[in-house]
Amino acid sequence: MDQVVKWALQQSPDIRRAERELDIATAKEYADGLLPDPTLTFSTDRPGAEGFVPAFMAGLSYEVSALVDRPAKKRAAAKASEKQQLALEWVKWQVANRAYALYVTNVSLQRLEGEVGQLVAYQKVGTERLQKALARSDVTRDAALQAEVAHNDNVQQLGTLRQERLRAEQDLARLLDIPPGSHLTLAAPPEPSEVPQDLVVRALSDLGQRRPDLLALRAGYDEQDERYRAALLAQFPRLDIGVTRGRDTSAIYTSGLTVSVTLPLFNGNRGNIAIEKATRESLYQEYGQRLDDAYTAVDAISSELTLLTESLHSSQSTEAALNASVKQLRHAYGTGDVTFPVLADIEVRQLNQRIATAKLANSILQQQVELCTLIGVSAIDHQPLQ
Repeated sequence: MDQVVKWALQQSPDIRRAERELDIATAKEYADGLLPDPTLTFSTDRPGAEGFVPAFMAGLSYEVSALVDRPAKKRAAAKASEKQQLALEWVKWQVANRAYALYVTNVSLQRLEGEVGQLVAYQKVGTERLQKALARSDVTRDAALQAEVAHNDNVQQLGTLRQERLRAEQDLARLLDIPPGSHLTLAAPPEPSEVPQDLVVRALSDLGQRRPDLLALRAGYDEQDERYRAALLAQFPRLDIGVTRGRDTSAIYTSGLTVSVTLPLFNGNRGNIAIEKATRESLYQEYGQRLDDAYTAVDAISSELTLLTESLHSSQSTEAALNASVKQLRHAYGTGDVTFPVLADIEVRQLNQRIATAKLANSILQQQVELCTLIGVSAIDHQPLQ
């Protein structure tokens, strides 16, 4: 199990996609930290009369106003990179717990498929015996038909289980990014344990300070706050300062200073300010909503787990009773005290109950994994995810 989880963290396409997004954010942080380039201008005039020399004008200028909002842009880029780093951690949390869930699901389905396959083979032999007995008129047609129907139902159940196992194998292969058709031999994992309620309470008390997706939203809000500040600073007039050196057609050289100021009469960066402000408010509301959704989801899953656990205990009790009945009836069938159709009927009920119990256990596992992911602990050992 540990090998599969480690492999998933190394090979998952979702993690690689998040890593590429982090690389892009890091590159943008580098780009936003670069200083603007100066501007070099040059022009020349050719006189059309004798006795004059070609004139020229050269200038070097720099946008000084670009330095005003540069610190805010750098801080925003750093927060954007931090946001993507936290998003990557969140994806890793989800992949690790999902790999564990798929591992346990695959093992349980393989085990259940093997048990059902053995029972189907056993019933096939019994059905063939009944068909021969029917040919000798030793049993009624109804008894033989009932056994055949029971056998066909179990064959159908086995086919359904194989389809579910195949889907689970494909999901695990997709998560591990292994070639289609590959088969993994999985060792039996530890039995899943119930998530302690006190652990859930403790985890919820500081959820906003631990869960990477919530921390990523906070970093995104801080980023947007800096971009809003940069937009406010950018409303001041654009200022370019430069020096010039020139010569006119009379061969007189001149030097000078140029100052260029943009008059903020019609634009004044007001549109960008409104956009950045609205985006910041949207992120603030999204963070609050995400936090509320996390508490609501944890509460809903906890309630669902309580109901599923009660159903599982009831199903396990019923299965245990059926197992005892099947054992007794098989002994009675061996001594000739009950007929084969009676035994086949109870075995079908036993099989259906076993499948129902296994599916309930798998549903509980999926809910436990979701709960562990939401509160930031490992679904394997319930330790804080790192």
